[in-house]
Amino acid sequence: MMKLNLVMMKKENQNFLEEISLENRLLLISEMNINYIKYNLKNENPFRICTNNGILELESAELINLILETHSTDDIRALVANIRKIKKRNMPIRHFFQTIATGLI
Repeated sequence: MMKLNLVMMKKENQNFLEEISLENRLLLISEMNINYIKYNLKNENPFRICTNNGILELESAELINLILETHSTDDIRALVANIRKIKKRNMPIRHFFQTIATGLI
């Protein structure tokens, strides 16, 4: 009975995805990528960046906004792919985001 329900749910999801236009699919994928970045940054402490004027602290919400303002959807997709590779190796992603934050400032 359980397998039958799962099969029916998969078919419903597949029909739903077929009905969505290509443009809307791309919007859904880009929203998923943005949410993935937000999820990975939400528990991070503020990033400290050394500048000529001293140390600047950048909250994760500010970093998300900077990333979204400066990067295209292709860049965000590549960013998500790199995050997944780092997490697959069980490495911390903080250093990766620290490098991005330093480059954006």
